[in-house]
Amino acid sequence: MQRTNFAGELVPTEQGVVSAKLALALMSTSGYAKRVQLLVQRATPYFAVIEPILAKHHIPNDFKYMPLIESNFKADAVSSAGAVGYWQFMDETARDMGLRIDPGHDERMDLVKSTEAACRYLHALHKRLGSWTLAAAAYNGGMGMIEKKIVRQATRSYYEMAMNEETGYYLYRMLAFKELMTNPGRYAGMSSGMLAYADDPYERERQQARRMGWLIDEDPELTGEPIQGDLLGSPAPQSEAAVMDSILTDLLAQRPKTPAIFTGDVEAKLQKAGKPKLGQSWAFVVTQPAQVGEVDLKPGDALYAVVDDVDSRGQIFLRATKVISGATKEEQPLTLSAMNPATGLLGLPLPKQLKTGWVVQWKTEF
Repeated sequence: MQRTNFAGELVPTEQGVVSAKLALALMSTSGYAKRVQLLVQRATPYFAVIEPILAKHHIPNDFKYMPLIESNFKADAVSSAGAVGYWQFMDETARDMGLRIDPGHDERMDLVKSTEAACRYLHALHKRLGSWTLAAAAYNGGMGMIEKKIVRQATRSYYEMAMNEETGYYLYRMLAFKELMTNPGRYAGMSSGMLAYADDPYERERQQARRMGWLIDEDPELTGEPIQGDLLGSPAPQSEAAVMDSILTDLLAQRPKTPAIFTGDVEAKLQKAGKPKLGQSWAFVVTQPAQVGEVDLKPGDALYAVVDDVDSRGQIFLRATKVISGATKEEQPLTLSAMNPATGLLGLPLPKQLKTGWVVQWKTEF
């Protein structure tokens, strides 16, 4: 079974709270599910512009859903806080990312230029936070807020952080649209009525979704021809409780028999460990040929890294800063981050016995 992921980072749907929130987000898109073909048709020309720009900047393709939830692809969208355009930039951030805001000419309303700016901003967030999931959360809630959560709650997992309602549901909304638009037939039978059970464990979450405006109990007026269930290969409409149970069952079952293995851009084995403390130096040896930008890495090259952080769960965050050629002894700067092969996220659980030869995967930082 393919596991749900965002930008290549696994979503821990085997956790009940996570699967319930994602199921709720999927249910809140039920109005869209009834007109999914129209939604895809409307999004396609925007995706055609956005996807190549994301690829050029090495931003995961899943971020193409961000302007859908930010502005519904409306150039002139304005939030209550004053954010404008497809990607909902505030004035200061827009200017910091190189966008011009002049009377009668606001580049936040230019799809190409605002997407380029969003890529620069997302790259900066990812470089600072080390996770695309946290970068998405920071895009909504702010870098400062996410960094405070990391320190105060001693976790780097978005799914474990206690957040305000909007940021706490932000990623789930993107995941819901990704799932809806890539697997439309699976959700075509969803209804948008209210759950009828007063003690339903999801009702509190639904009330929050209503307050945020994500869940509307009345179906919107539809345009165009209605899509019949059989055209999407779906069964007849089910009760909302049955659909919710079905979604939850599928999500909770996403625990693979064998763990996922993510391969980084570079593989290196430990040669000499420093202390697991901030700023300590560690040395590794490259085991497989690789290329990072214009730097060619060969087996035997020495990779030097520093400890960026050690969290409360014992995970260590290593950042490589330079490589020294084993053949020529030439030193070249580069930036790599150690990656957990079980999750695709930065941060490694330290082995109980740290020994020379410990193999570590590394992600490129552009």
